[in-house]
This record gives sequence, C-alpha cells and structure tokens, in this order.
Amino acid sequence: MSFRDVRSVEAWREELDRDVEGKRGEFRILPRALFNSKAFAALGGSATIVVLAIMNKLQYEKAGRRDRKGVKTGLPILRNNGEFSLTINELVTRGLSRSTATRARIRAWELGFFDVLEAGTVHHAGRYRYSERWRSFPDGGYHPVEQPAPGRNIYPQSGFRGIKDEEGEVSNRGRVRLFSVPR
Repeated sequence: MSFRDVRSVEAWREELDRDVEGKRGEFRILPRALFNSKAFAALGGSATIVVLAIMNKLQYEKAGRRDRKGVKTGLPILRNNGEFSLTINELVTRGLSRSTATRARIRAWELGFFDVLEAGTVHHAGRYRYSERWRSFPDGGYHPVEQPAPGRNIYPQSGFRGIKDEEGEVSNRGRVRLFSVPR
C-alpha cells in the first residue's frame, strides 16, 4: 500500500485479521521509556490506542544487517525513515468512533509521538514519521513546530464538533474551511 491509498474500514479489518493469524510475526516493540513516560500517561484512553497503532506500524531493521541504514532512536533502527500512514478508517477498525479517532490522533501528535510530513485528506492517507519529542514532555520542546495538523474528520454528521484546547475552548488549529460562512 502506498501512502496515497485510503482503505475502507472493511479492508482494514481484513488486514488486522491477517495479523492476528500471525503472518507478520507475533511481537511488537513497546519501549519501557515510552510506556513509562509522562507523555504516555497524559494521552488518555483513545490516544493510547493511537500510539499503540503507531508502534505497530513501525518497521525495524534486522539485527544481522551490516549497512543498517535508517533512523537511529532508542529503539532498534527504523526502516523507511520511521515513516508510516495512519488513517481514521484504521482507527475506527480498532474500536474508536471517527470523531474520537480524530481527536486522539491530534492529541498523540501534540504530545510528540509523531511528526506530520504530509497531512491526510478525505481521499489520500497522510504521511507521518515517528518522533521522540515525547521525551521532553512536559518541560521541553515537545510541541510540533511548523507542521501541518494531521488530517481531520470534516463530516459534521459523524459528531465532530472541534478540538478543545487547555482552557476548554474550541480551537481552529488546522481546521479546513471548505466554503465561506456568512456571519
């Protein structure tokens, strides 16, 4: 699957069912540093599912490779520069509603678990890269800088009302305006 392809919820369910059958290996890496971090504790339930889905998406170089090119982190070396795609449909398949998946993905991005390379749209999956900005939460520079927001759920019938900031106000960060609204 290329980064540009968008799969349906049913297609993602089939993929996850194949993974359960053990076609790609039985274990995934969840580093203790990430699991025990303050940023991971600040995620909340739905955003935790997003981070676990991200960790499931990462591909690692095999230990026996000599050239071992890739992103060097506290983890084994990541293949594909740590890039992945994570669509709302995949998160819906994992049990989240569309609006909850949208908010949870943005929360994980804000806490520094991934960087946005290309924001997703309705027709194209976004491109993201694993980030370790979460290590500097809550005191350091874990906020995304000069990045577009991840793609948003723009369908009001699915319950999307907006993202609330720390003060409880609805924020317009990264909101797509499809048409002008008379005031």
